[in-house]
Amino acid sequence: MNDIETFVIKKYDASSTYVNIPECYESFRNETKIAYLLLNALHYKNFKKCINMDTIVRDENGKPIFCDKDLYFNISHSKDYIACSIAPVNIGIDIEQDRVIKTNIIEKIKHHKDENISLIELWNIKEAYSKYLGIGLKLDFSKISIEDIKEKSNTENAIYNIDNEKLYFAMCYDKKQKLNNNLTFITKEKLKAFQI
Repeated sequence: MNDIETFVIKKYDASSTYVNIPECYESFRNETKIAYLLLNALHYKNFKKCINMDTIVRDENGKPIFCDKDLYFNISHSKDYIACSIAPVNIGIDIEQDRVIKTNIIEKIKHHKDENISLIELWNIKEAYSKYLGIGLKLDFSKISIEDIKEKSNTENAIYNIDNEKLYFAMCYDKKQKLNNNLTFITKEKLKAFQI
């Protein structure tokens, strides 16, 4: 695997679908089920075999990782969408639907150097970076600028128009390599085709 592979799907009711989920998860919410279906589909697409969920554990910060291979993944979900990426390097992703960032949140996410970027994109990139670091919302977003993030990681972000709605996608990964992101929007029918 030489690039980043990402699947994005609109949420649907997965309650009637059997999903093998790693033991490290206490929650079996609908989002978790779909996320692991996406992860398994990505793995199958690239390696022609299903994931052994026993190889997924949480690191010291609680980030799910593969314990037995040099393969990395990250999952994100918004109100209506779920994204999953796999990569040959450590990665963090975030997906956000267009929304207004509340005024009381602005001071918590904006660094004094952050200019010429919308608040939703600011949140999107900083959350992807915090997930790349493996610390999630423990990162004080106001203490790091987008410029700092871009110096410390490969950072990419894009806006997609899906069903007349803006969808923001950001990812951060190891600075050592420059990789392509093959992002694909898939349907639940296509996802079900990967179930083995």
